[in-house]
Amino acid sequence: MSRRSESSRDRTFLVIALTLLIASAMPAASAVVSETLYIRSGQLSTVDGRTLPALCYTSTATGSISPMGPALTLTAGDVLSLTVHNQDDAAHGFEIVGVGGGNSSVSPWSAQTFEFEFPEPGTWLYRDPVGYPLNAGLGLAGAVEVLDPASGYDDEFLWLLSEHSEDWMTAHERGDPVDTSVYRPNYFTINGASGGDIGLDPRAHLVGHVGDRLLIRVVNGGLQLHSLHFHGYHVQVIARNGIDLAAPIEKDTIAIPTGQTAEFVLEPHQPGVFPVHDHVVLSVTANGVYPMGMIVFTEIQP
Repeated sequence: MSRRSESSRDRTFLVIALTLLIASAMPAASAVVSETLYIRSGQLSTVDGRTLPALCYTSTATGSISPMGPALTLTAGDVLSLTVHNQDDAAHGFEIVGVGGGNSSVSPWSAQTFEFEFPEPGTWLYRDPVGYPLNAGLGLAGAVEVLDPASGYDDEFLWLLSEHSEDWMTAHERGDPVDTSVYRPNYFTINGASGGDIGLDPRAHLVGHVGDRLLIRVVNGGLQLHSLHFHGYHVQVIARNGIDLAAPIEKDTIAIPTGQTAEFVLEPHQPGVFPVHDHVVLSVTANGVYPMGMIVFTEIQP
């Protein structure tokens, strides 16, 4: 092979190497994730066998619904393209608290598309900003979770905290004015369920093994502060409102103000079944009955 041929081959290899290097240094193209939500009237099924009228975000235009808005799950770097269909006779809207959309309003029986960028992983609350706090208090709230594929957690859990005022819900259904200056919730839920029913939800019932790294995303979709207390373990608080803390904070009781979120990492050091509950006793009740409210259990195997 001639020296010229070798030189030409070397230049070709150099061009290929530089092309690959430049391509690897360029940020990956954002993936557009398209989702659809419907605003509908529905029912909250209570732990004591009752039903209460609610407003809900759902993923389907018909069929059964849940008082917990569907979790919107993305990966860091994604762009969310969300179409909201308002199937109610009143105007409603959509916002992701701390991200955007707060001035939105969707007219009755119409639709609007929103777009949000999520360059970093994190956890946020979405809710109806129209007529706040009434519509959010009637059930129009949910969670956004943006995943980090390189996180290495053994499992991830999601807790949407909410409380529900029967007075508000029944007055709204009758078409009566709702006095939002008086708020006396009598049901308290995690992911739309209370008491023992919470354990039926695999996103809420925390199961793992000693030595696991478990991520718990907590979203306060209610109108009151909730303060979660862990028995048996401490957790590391690593983020609030979609922003990583400068350093983890070890705690066994963590306050989550209304509209805010937090992320905890649990690394169990012992096996056992232990409760996690709101430190406010009223929030652990259902229509006054204890402990049928905001309580969930960790179930850790050796």
